[in-house]
Amino acid sequence: MTTLPQTRSLKLRRDDWRLFVTIDDPATRNAMTSVLVDDLEVTLTAVENDRSVRALIVQGANGLFCAGADLKTVGMGDGMEGRERSTWKANRRGGELFRRVAEVPATTIAVVDGPAFGGGFGLACCSDIVIGTENARFSLSETTLGLIPAQIGPYVVARLGLRIAKRLALTAARLGGQDAAEIGLVDYFVPTIQETAPLLEEIFEGIRRCAPHANASTKALLLQAMSLDRKAFADIAADAFAASLDSEEGQEGVKAFAEKRRPYWAEDSI
Repeated sequence: MTTLPQTRSLKLRRDDWRLFVTIDDPATRNAMTSVLVDDLEVTLTAVENDRSVRALIVQGANGLFCAGADLKTVGMGDGMEGRERSTWKANRRGGELFRRVAEVPATTIAVVDGPAFGGGFGLACCSDIVIGTENARFSLSETTLGLIPAQIGPYVVARLGLRIAKRLALTAARLGGQDAAEIGLVDYFVPTIQETAPLLEEIFEGIRRCAPHANASTKALLLQAMSLDRKAFADIAADAFAASLDSEEGQEGVKAFAEKRRPYWAEDSI
């Protein structure tokens, strides 16, 4: 089992094949500080090649999710220009972080109870499944500061479509959890944070029934489908399917189906 890293702004808790990642930095309202980016990077590095981690649950403590960029440091100059500027490098690093969150093989679940502004909005959009509560607040607030939602743009468009992404970005609209569910930003709406626990158990049961390597490969294939033309994708998809059929999981799954039993990865299903 992977050894979890030491983190400063995250609380990490492993429960069998689930890893709970809680952002806990009340002094910055869980802002996307360099410390938080460091902590998320080392956490992703620890689990991205570990198929025993099948679900990654990202949430915030103290009625917060993630307030976006750390505005106390955004405008700091360093005397450099262009791509040598610290602000350019920090923004580019944020883009790499969002990519890694989107592509981590485990199924990612964002539980939003509180503000998810700017980069926090993007962090939710990078996740595979989003749960929102009545207390959730979503906004692409960058333009109210004369800034732009740059690195999170592709993930917002992928989740919401261009039409809705433009409306939210160009008006800095604020959405509650139920509003966000109506446009597809939130997959599951629950009134209170307490009600997320039984919902998560239902989602976990679905994930438990799916083979870990098959889920990871499916996620990677679906992400490729967003950028490849249909002809190129057809070849890649056929390669991936054949590999899955030949794999240990594929052989076990087909055999278990024929024998009318659960495959080994689902033996502890509820």
